[in-house]
Amino acid sequence: MMKIRHACWLIGLIGVMIATIACDGQRNTVDASFYYWKTAYEPDSIEKHALAQIGAKRLFVRIMDIDTQGPQGEAVPVSAITFREPLPDSVAIVPVVYVVNKVLKDMSAVQQDELAGRLIDFVTAKVKQAGKTGFDELQIDCDWTASTKEAYFGLLTALRTRVADSVRLTATLRLHQVRNRRSSGIPPVDRALLMCYNMGNLRKPGAHNSIMDLREMEIYLKDFLHEYPLPMDIALPLFNWSVVFRNGEYAGISKRLDPTMLSDTAVFARNAKSSLYRLKVALPAAGLRRGDVVRREETRWEDLSAAADFLVRHRRKEKFTLLFYHLDNQVLKSFSDEQLQEIVHRF
Repeated sequence: MMKIRHACWLIGLIGVMIATIACDGQRNTVDASFYYWKTAYEPDSIEKHALAQIGAKRLFVRIMDIDTQGPQGEAVPVSAITFREPLPDSVAIVPVVYVVNKVLKDMSAVQQDELAGRLIDFVTAKVKQAGKTGFDELQIDCDWTASTKEAYFGLLTALRTRVADSVRLTATLRLHQVRNRRSSGIPPVDRALLMCYNMGNLRKPGAHNSIMDLREMEIYLKDFLHEYPLPMDIALPLFNWSVVFRNGEYAGISKRLDPTMLSDTAVFARNAKSSLYRLKVALPAAGLRRGDVVRREETRWEDLSAAADFLVRHRRKEKFTLLFYHLDNQVLKSFSDEQLQEIVHRF
């Protein structure tokens, strides 16, 4: 009788072990890191701490924008980063280049190849300035359209031929490009990076949050994310901003407005249940006029958490990189180390 019980116990234990191994095989492996989106690399102690706490092995650094600001309207580097100190030895660099969509308009195959060559040369020089001998991933960020798709994909193909086979070429995706993949096309790259922010219409007046809208995620991703043919990394927002409207029209994002001033009832009038603030007086130091309306948009913890849960349910189970946008001491004040680590662990 004891032998039978022992055999049953052993069989049960083996079953549990097999089930555990099977579950582990289906579990995601997550590499977490940040975007660094400034024009000077000189992280302070808060930013260095956040990078270390999340266990980042790579940092995704915006190297430059490519825009049509050359003497003859040609594509040139804009707002390139300067490295005032090298990256830590333990952290590799992933250079990121943002290509303004209008650069691609009417661009010939020859021009695509020439731009690819200049881009690689510029990136390589900046990576050396960062204290690195090379890079194993290059990411291109562009919100391409139907009219620029062919030129953009041509540029990506030209880049692919100019980097070593060991270098992974990746491209960013917006939500609409996932849902509308037939019209948007699939970029000729090794991986995609899904930007789960800037979902709504920034320029549209009203009390909505254009940074993160869970209803938009549902519409654009629920039935489409798991079908996307490229392996996919994910980026989530941490930032907030103040969007300004003047005479009912979008006037820009105010970078000089101290958000703590929004609670000053002598300066702003607000409906208690709204994210809209109307100026009672002019604030010339912030570039704002009396009557301007400020929509305060924030990445809230509850929305970030819900977005992570949504992605866990609807993305394919595979090893991936989870990025937070972005590494900045003011942005990081809104989230604790434990909260960021909790988001990572949900995957």
